[in-house]
Amino acid sequence: MKYAEKLETKDLVIGKAKMEDLESLYNNYWKSEVSAKYMLWTPQKNLDEARDRLIRTINYQKDNFAYLIYYKETMEAIGQVAFWEIEEGVYEDKGLGMGERFVGRGFGKQVLNCMLRYMFEQLGAKMVYCSCHTDNIPSAKMQQSCGMKYSHSYEVTREKDGLTYKSDNYVITRDEWFELNK
Repeated sequence: MKYAEKLETKDLVIGKAKMEDLESLYNNYWKSEVSAKYMLWTPQKNLDEARDRLIRTINYQKDNFAYLIYYKETMEAIGQVAFWEIEEGVYEDKGLGMGERFVGRGFGKQVLNCMLRYMFEQLGAKMVYCSCHTDNIPSAKMQQSCGMKYSHSYEVTREKDGLTYKSDNYVITRDEWFELNK
């Protein structure tokens, strides 16, 4: 499936990665221990590691529902978002994260609302799931603020460090989303 090259919110551009994003993505997001705390990835130690990861990211984004998040005011890369279709019309997040300087400003809500709108209005989604580490209260609140409801919890063992933790799953259906966005 061909996904949109670019989506926009009030403050953000959600677009495909390019090599010019290396320094801003590394400095704003990929080198941060704080940003990686609840994510599956490990912070990059230096620009060389980040360059290799960016090449993989660019190649992955070509054919997948995955993007970088750019702050409109400066057009610097500040995070990432990705979803995948787990069955026909049912989407699940593969992550939504931003650098710590950009958290707490309503940007996550802008990104999730934009992605939900695109999935329901353009892709014909029937249902969308998002999940977060149970201890990641801001993420849970952001998902709920977009109309998502708690569905269930499950245990996850993270590959990067073997940490076993509880993940909470949130869901919104097509009908619920359209009702909220009349």
